[in-house]
Amino acid sequence: MAEDIKQYRVFIATPGGLDKGREGFRDTLRDYNEMDAIQRGVLFWPVGWEETLGGVGRPQSIINDEVRSCDYFVMVLWDRWGSSPHKDGEGKYSSGTEEEYHIALECLADKEMPMRQIVVFFKAVDERMLSDPGEQLKKVLEFKKKLETEKTIFFHTYDEIERFKKLINKYLAQWVRDHGSGEAGKPAKLPIAPKVPPVGMEEVAPVDRKTLADEQVGMSDKIKEAWRLADEGKLTDTEIRFAELVVSGTDADAFSNYGIFLLRIGRLGQAEIMHKKALEIGEKSASKEGLARAYGNLGIIYRRRGELDKAEQMHTKALEINEKLGRLQGMASQYGNLGLIYRIRGDLDKAEQMHNKALEIEEKLGRLEGIASAYGNLGLIYRKRGDLDKAEQMHKKSLEIDEKLGQLEGMAIQYGNLGLIYQTRGDLDKAEQMHNKALEIDEKLGRLEGMASEYGNLGLIYRIRGDLDKA
Repeated sequence: MAEDIKQYRVFIATPGGLDKGREGFRDTLRDYNEMDAIQRGVLFWPVGWEETLGGVGRPQSIINDEVRSCDYFVMVLWDRWGSSPHKDGEGKYSSGTEEEYHIALECLADKEMPMRQIVVFFKAVDERMLSDPGEQLKKVLEFKKKLETEKTIFFHTYDEIERFKKLINKYLAQWVRDHGSGEAGKPAKLPIAPKVPPVGMEEVAPVDRKTLADEQVGMSDKIKEAWRLADEGKLTDTEIRFAELVVSGTDADAFSNYGIFLLRIGRLGQAEIMHKKALEIGEKSASKEGLARAYGNLGIIYRRRGELDKAEQMHTKALEINEKLGRLQGMASQYGNLGLIYRIRGDLDKAEQMHNKALEIEEKLGRLEGIASAYGNLGLIYRKRGDLDKAEQMHKKSLEIDEKLGQLEGMAIQYGNLGLIYQTRGDLDKAEQMHNKALEIDEKLGRLEGMASEYGNLGLIYRIRGDLDKA
């Protein structure tokens, strides 16, 4: 155990109804302290209104003093905004949580205060509440839209408590790295809120939202409008539109598109519900195309959860339907999805076979996005086999197409993959160049997981060079 322990106080602000979230927050801090932080000379201490002792004066003022003493501020909202902290209800702020948030903002802007960072979480609400929100939820949604517009505070929406805990873990890991590099002792910079959902460094998804949406013949204007809002980064408005579309419970396309949107922003629990509803409607209407889409989307969800057998079953069902219908684009998508599963399992020969089948169809159709995806996935297979020359060739081909299409996310992934190849060869200068290019794009897009991967890769390069301070 480290002899000197630096304690960082982390305040959690929530209105009522989020007891499980507060409990999960405390459990996560305790577990992270035991597993990693203390060994690195750090202790994260949870602070909230439960710990605030009684005293003379307005109760909220006492809580505000606790906020001022903290290093990090975590705010969690769900369907309630809260009540006024003032007896007459006519104060500056409409809830205690809002007042705590503004106190934290003041502390963050003050170099003399210990506050380093503010992070906001929203627990997802179901489609019925979202389509017809009451006064309390309306205030939460207005605040969320404000954060989207200002783009100065990181925020996330989660639908499962494990997702919330995982995100808290990532921030704790970053704060430990900041402590180790000395950054924790400096005033924090206000981060840009992410507009693009994070995607893992090594995963090149063979099917994205636009591909699936384009497959749907006769997509309604309302669905197109929802996707337009998503492309503009208005994710809260997008979700409200989708919720309004699915609340009737009869439009399979609405459920499918809403599920794809939820999948893209990492909310797997709600995405699964939407695709299961789309599947149910497809079975009742005997729509083969709808069934294939639903099976394929469910497969992606199960793969991301690590349920590979379940994922393979779904993608195989989708492939069989697409083969019967002669839908080449759908076949290519499912070959690609199956290839990802086999690669994760370590069956590289089978994975290569699937991605080559996908590539053959995509080239026949002339779909550049699909071709780039297949090249990228083949590159990962060759790198895993140790065939670095072939891997480099594939990633460069994928990068060339992504650059031509202006696909920034794809470019970041391929720069990162090329960096790993050069790193393996020992060409650290070239590797650093690639990872810096990937990091620059990830920072521009706000891809947190991509940024974390690139910081880790660059840190390893500096460590190999012996530049421990930079590492």
